[in-house]
Amino acid sequence: MKAITLLLLIIVSLTASAADQKLTDYNWTLTDIAGRGLSKETLFSRMDRDFIKTKSSICSNRALMWANDFKRKYDLNTAKVFLFFTKEETPEGEINISFRRTWWYHVAPVINENNQLWVMDAGFKYIKSPYTIEQWTEKFAFSKNCKEIKATENELVELIFREKVFPRNTTYGHHTCYYKIVPHTIWTPEVLAKNLLGVDASGTPVRVERSEINKDELYQACVEATASKIGRALGSSKKPCEEYVNL
Repeated sequence: MKAITLLLLIIVSLTASAADQKLTDYNWTLTDIAGRGLSKETLFSRMDRDFIKTKSSICSNRALMWANDFKRKYDLNTAKVFLFFTKEETPEGEINISFRRTWWYHVAPVINENNQLWVMDAGFKYIKSPYTIEQWTEKFAFSKNCKEIKATENELVELIFREKVFPRNTTYGHHTCYYKIVPHTIWTPEVLAKNLLGVDASGTPVRVERSEINKDELYQACVEATASKIGRALGSSKKPCEEYVNL
């Protein structure tokens, strides 16, 4: 009897420590990698930095490919975090400020380990490990005053269509940056806005559902993330990406 009780306690303990997490505003659950015997450090070290050209690729393209790799290789449902900037910041000593100045958004994959979200931004040499959401937003937006966008806050979601930095002052208060955590199937800010609002930039109703990664979007992301501009013009990434996407 004692053995059975002990076994039940062990099972309950393992179940509690390996908890999948559901995203706010989405019918989407993030797999707890701990329940698969994986760690965030191991996954981070295995992220592709060869086929994916981190120096020349756009963040949304490489994030989609990394999300696809997590799903294909480990069967993980993961997420992404989109960060939307306000005006420029120039804090003393920041080594990535020259890149920051031209951005209006940034995006990276997110995984769940033991019910804690971790950003897997393997596109920069100075980022050597996973970050918490707070660490990541502070790293790129240089502020802890970052607001999470809710699906019901249409005014903020509509700002995404402008493809410009957000205002610091809105009806939701004063904020230095904004972010939204979404399923790993969401490719770009435009797809994100269409998905939440059900309309495009002109207000025309659209239906954008992403229960799995769209193959056409993945192929386009691959073509752009795995070759230089000259290489893309010469079609060097076409065949490798067809094989990668399984077209």
